[in-house]
Amino acid sequence: MAESLQLKPAGALGDAFGIATGVFFGLYFLAVQAARKKASAARLTFEATLITAAIPFAVALVAERSMLPQSAGGLAALLALAWISHTGGQGLLSVALGRLPAAFSSLVIFLEAIAAAGFGWLVLNEPVSAIQALGGLVILAGIFVARPKLRAIGIYPAIVAPPSTTMVWPVMNEPAFEAR
Repeated sequence: MAESLQLKPAGALGDAFGIATGVFFGLYFLAVQAARKKASAARLTFEATLITAAIPFAVALVAERSMLPQSAGGLAALLALAWISHTGGQGLLSVALGRLPAAFSSLVIFLEAIAAAGFGWLVLNEPVSAIQALGGLVILAGIFVARPKLRAIGIYPAIVAPPSTTMVWPVMNEPAFEAR
């Protein structure tokens, strides 16, 4: 579809893969949100890492000649992907899905597209078209409109304390401090 907003037969396979990816990503969000009711974010991230690493490892064993990076740069890229993208990104997503609705969290993930466009423009001097900038503004507006209210996620500021309690400051998912 790209910027033309037209369906083209040459891109139909890519569009189908994009739709399938969206479906699986949505299912992943719902599964993590359900699992967070019984497990910590750290445990969930660790278990998901073990499971999801097994498939690429098996493919790499069959398809690649060498399993180890051939340079320091390759090792650095591998470690950055592991610690920043996977552990950081998926770990924080697990934390968020334990506290926020999956629908809202899925919207926030769209910030990746805005960050990618921004870093591409800033670091690689890639142009950002008007339709891409408009898409970024629509994403930000959608996040603003869909954001959960404080009470819905268990945060009660002192001026909006739940009945019969007084809070010192917002505390997430914990009972309010009672005034003494």
